[in-house]
Amino acid sequence: MKKSYLYTILAILLGVLLYNSVYFEKLSKRNSQKNAKFDFNTFADSLYYNGILKSTQAIEINQLLALTKVNADSAFKTYGNRLGIGESAYFMVNATGKIIEKNEGELKVITQNGTTLIIDTKYIFGNAIRDASGLVKLTDFKTNADFNKVSEALNTVIREKAIPKNLNNIINGNIISVTGAIKLKKGKTKNQILNILPIKISKSEQ
Repeated sequence: MKKSYLYTILAILLGVLLYNSVYFEKLSKRNSQKNAKFDFNTFADSLYYNGILKSTQAIEINQLLALTKVNADSAFKTYGNRLGIGESAYFMVNATGKIIEKNEGELKVITQNGTTLIIDTKYIFGNAIRDASGLVKLTDFKTNADFNKVSEALNTVIREKAIPKNLNNIINGNIISVTGAIKLKKGKTKNQILNILPIKISKSEQ
Protein backbone atom coordinates (compact mmCIF):
# COMPACT_ATOMS: atom_id res chain seq x y z
CA MET A 1 0.00 0.00 0.00
CA LYS A 2 2.86 2.36 0.87
CA LYS A 3 4.48 1.71 -2.51
CA SER A 4 1.27 2.61 -4.32
CA TYR A 5 1.11 5.94 -2.46
CA LEU A 6 4.75 6.57 -3.29
CA TYR A 7 4.20 5.87 -6.98
CA THR A 8 1.18 8.15 -7.00
CA ILE A 9 3.14 11.02 -5.42
CA LEU A 10 6.03 10.54 -7.86
CA ALA A 11 3.63 10.54 -10.78
CA ILE A 12 2.09 13.81 -9.58
CA LEU A 13 5.51 15.45 -9.11
CA LEU A 14 6.63 14.29 -12.53
CA GLY A 15 3.47 15.73 -14.10
CA VAL A 16 4.02 19.08 -12.38
CA LEU A 17 7.62 19.24 -13.60
CA LEU A 18 6.64 18.42 -17.17
CA TYR A 19 3.87 21.03 -17.11
CA ASN A 20 6.22 23.74 -15.85
CA SER A 21 8.89 22.91 -18.42
CA VAL A 22 6.35 23.37 -21.22
CA TYR A 23 5.06 26.59 -19.66
CA PHE A 24 8.50 28.18 -19.39
CA GLU A 25 9.33 27.24 -22.95
CA LYS A 26 6.26 29.07 -24.20
CA LEU A 27 6.98 32.03 -21.94
CA SER A 28 10.51 32.31 -23.30
CA LYS A 29 9.16 32.34 -26.84
CA ARG A 30 6.71 35.07 -25.96
CA ASN A 31 9.43 37.18 -24.35
CA SER A 32 11.69 36.79 -27.37
CA GLN A 33 8.86 38.02 -29.58
CA LYS A 34 8.19 40.99 -27.34
CA ASN A 35 11.85 41.96 -27.32
CA ALA A 36 12.17 41.74 -31.11
CA LYS A 37 12.86 45.10 -32.74
CA PHE A 38 9.71 46.74 -34.08
CA ASP A 39 9.89 47.48 -37.81
CA PHE A 40 8.45 50.98 -38.13
CA ASN A 41 9.04 51.13 -41.89
CA THR A 42 7.02 47.97 -42.56
CA PHE A 43 4.30 49.16 -40.18
CA ALA A 44 4.11 52.58 -41.87
CA ASP A 45 3.98 51.02 -45.33
CA SER A 46 1.05 48.83 -44.32
CA LEU A 47 -0.61 51.70 -42.46
CA TYR A 48 -0.51 53.84 -45.59
CA TYR A 49 -1.44 51.37 -48.33
CA ASN A 50 -3.76 49.06 -46.36
CA GLY A 51 -5.10 51.55 -43.84
CA ILE A 52 -5.15 55.25 -44.70
CA LEU A 53 -5.77 54.94 -48.44
CA LYS A 54 -8.59 52.43 -47.95
CA SER A 55 -10.36 53.42 -44.77
CA THR A 56 -9.89 57.14 -44.22
CA GLN A 57 -13.11 59.12 -44.46
CA ALA A 58 -12.25 62.60 -45.72
CA ILE A 59 -14.58 65.58 -45.80
CA GLU A 60 -14.65 68.08 -48.66
CA ILE A 61 -12.65 71.14 -47.61
CA ASN A 62 -15.25 73.80 -48.41
CA GLN A 63 -17.94 71.79 -46.65
CA LEU A 64 -15.74 71.57 -43.56
CA LEU A 65 -15.04 75.31 -43.59
CA ALA A 66 -18.75 76.05 -43.91
CA LEU A 67 -19.53 73.77 -40.96
CA THR A 68 -16.91 75.46 -38.77
CA LYS A 69 -18.62 78.78 -39.40
CA VAL A 70 -22.02 77.42 -38.36
CA ASN A 71 -20.94 75.33 -35.36
CA ALA A 72 -17.22 74.96 -34.82
CA ASP A 73 -17.59 72.73 -31.76
CA SER A 74 -19.72 70.23 -33.67
CA ALA A 75 -17.47 70.28 -36.74
CA PHE A 76 -14.33 69.74 -34.68
CA LYS A 77 -15.93 66.94 -32.67
CA THR A 78 -17.38 65.15 -35.70
CA TYR A 79 -14.54 65.43 -38.19
CA GLY A 80 -11.45 66.40 -36.23
CA ASN A 81 -8.93 64.29 -34.36
CA ARG A 82 -6.70 65.44 -31.53
CA LEU A 83 -4.67 63.70 -28.89
CA GLY A 84 -5.25 66.08 -26.01
CA ILE A 85 -7.17 69.18 -25.07
CA GLY A 86 -6.85 72.42 -26.98
CA GLU A 87 -8.42 74.53 -29.69
CA SER A 88 -6.68 72.80 -32.59
CA ALA A 89 -7.48 69.55 -34.36
CA TYR A 90 -6.35 67.59 -37.39
CA PHE A 91 -8.73 66.80 -40.25
CA MET A 92 -8.57 64.53 -43.27
CA VAL A 93 -10.00 66.47 -46.21
CA ASN A 94 -10.35 66.25 -49.94
CA ALA A 95 -10.43 69.07 -52.45
CA THR A 96 -10.58 69.68 -56.17
CA GLY A 97 -9.05 72.73 -57.77
CA LYS A 98 -6.86 74.25 -60.45
CA ILE A 99 -3.10 74.47 -60.09
CA ILE A 100 -2.17 78.14 -60.43
CA GLU A 101 1.45 77.65 -59.39
CA LYS A 102 3.70 74.61 -59.40
CA ASN A 103 6.92 75.13 -57.50
CA GLU A 104 9.54 72.79 -56.15
CA GLY A 105 8.02 71.38 -53.01
CA GLU A 106 4.46 72.67 -53.36
CA LEU A 107 1.40 73.22 -55.50
CA LYS A 108 -0.76 76.31 -55.16
CA VAL A 109 -4.36 75.42 -55.92
CA ILE A 110 -7.58 77.39 -56.03
CA THR A 111 -10.92 75.62 -55.65
CA GLN A 112 -14.08 76.47 -57.54
CA ASN A 113 -15.31 78.28 -54.42
CA GLY A 114 -12.21 80.48 -54.40
CA THR A 115 -10.43 78.76 -51.51
CA THR A 116 -6.65 78.92 -51.88
CA LEU A 117 -4.72 75.80 -50.90
CA ILE A 118 -1.03 75.07 -50.61
CA ILE A 119 -0.27 71.40 -51.21
CA ASP A 120 3.10 70.42 -49.78
CA THR A 121 4.74 67.85 -52.02
CA LYS A 122 8.24 67.77 -50.56
CA TYR A 123 8.21 69.05 -46.99
CA ILE A 124 5.91 66.42 -45.53
CA PHE A 125 6.81 66.26 -41.86
CA GLY A 126 5.14 66.32 -38.44
CA ASN A 127 2.21 64.39 -37.00
CA ALA A 128 -0.68 65.81 -39.03
CA ILE A 129 -1.25 62.80 -41.30
CA ARG A 130 -0.87 60.29 -38.49
CA ASP A 131 -3.28 62.15 -36.23
CA ALA A 132 -5.81 63.13 -38.91
CA SER A 133 -6.15 59.50 -39.97
CA GLY A 134 -7.36 58.47 -36.51
CA LEU A 135 -5.88 55.01 -37.09
CA VAL A 136 -2.99 55.18 -34.63
CA LYS A 137 -3.24 55.76 -30.88
CA LEU A 138 -0.60 56.74 -28.37
CA THR A 139 -1.65 53.80 -26.20
CA ASP A 140 -0.61 51.43 -28.99
CA PHE A 141 3.05 52.22 -28.24
CA LYS A 142 5.22 52.16 -25.16
CA THR A 143 6.75 55.63 -25.49
CA ASN A 144 6.13 58.97 -27.16
CA ALA A 145 9.36 58.43 -29.07
CA ASP A 146 8.00 55.26 -30.65
CA PHE A 147 4.73 57.03 -31.42
CA ASN A 148 6.64 59.78 -33.20
CA LYS A 149 8.68 57.24 -35.15
CA VAL A 150 5.42 56.12 -36.73
CA SER A 151 4.93 59.65 -38.07
CA GLU A 152 8.47 59.79 -39.39
CA ALA A 153 8.16 56.47 -41.19
CA LEU A 154 4.68 57.25 -42.52
CA ASN A 155 5.77 60.65 -43.84
CA THR A 156 8.73 59.02 -45.56
CA VAL A 157 6.49 56.54 -47.38
CA ILE A 158 4.27 59.36 -48.62
CA ARG A 159 7.03 61.87 -49.38
CA GLU A 160 9.44 59.48 -51.13
CA LYS A 161 7.19 56.81 -52.67
CA ALA A 162 3.57 57.89 -53.09
CA ILE A 163 3.57 61.60 -53.91
CA PRO A 164 6.37 61.54 -56.53
CA LYS A 165 4.31 58.98 -58.48
CA ASN A 166 1.18 61.10 -58.06
CA LEU A 167 2.93 64.13 -59.58
CA ASN A 168 3.80 62.40 -62.85
CA ASN A 169 2.23 64.31 -65.77
CA ILE A 170 0.72 66.98 -63.51
CA ILE A 171 1.50 70.50 -64.72
CA ASN A 172 0.49 74.07 -64.04
CA GLY A 173 -3.12 74.69 -65.06
CA ASN A 174 -4.29 71.12 -64.45
CA ILE A 175 -7.36 70.36 -62.36
CA ILE A 176 -6.40 68.00 -59.56
CA SER A 177 -8.05 66.19 -56.69
CA VAL A 178 -6.14 65.91 -53.45
CA THR A 179 -6.76 64.10 -50.19
CA GLY A 180 -4.70 65.05 -47.19
CA ALA A 181 -4.40 66.34 -43.65
CA ILE A 182 -4.82 69.86 -42.37
CA LYS A 183 -4.64 71.47 -38.96
CA LEU A 184 -7.34 73.93 -37.97
CA LYS A 185 -7.78 76.09 -34.90
CA LYS A 186 -11.17 77.23 -33.71
CA GLY A 187 -11.85 80.85 -34.56
CA LYS A 188 -9.12 80.98 -37.21
CA THR A 189 -10.65 79.21 -40.18
CA LYS A 190 -11.76 82.28 -42.13
CA ASN A 191 -9.95 83.88 -45.06
CA GLN A 192 -6.74 81.94 -44.68
CA ILE A 193 -4.57 79.99 -47.06
CA LEU A 194 -4.72 76.38 -45.95
CA ASN A 195 -1.74 74.03 -46.05
CA ILE A 196 -2.51 70.42 -46.87
CA LEU A 197 -0.13 67.54 -46.31
CA PRO A 198 -1.28 65.15 -49.05
CA ILE A 199 -1.73 61.43 -48.91
CA LYS A 200 -2.90 61.26 -52.52
CA ILE A 201 -2.93 63.57 -55.55
CA SER A 202 -4.60 62.74 -58.85
CA LYS A 203 -5.23 64.54 -62.09
CA SER A 204 -8.91 65.19 -62.80
CA GLU A 205 -10.61 65.10 -66.16
CA GLN A 206 -11.03 68.64 -67.47
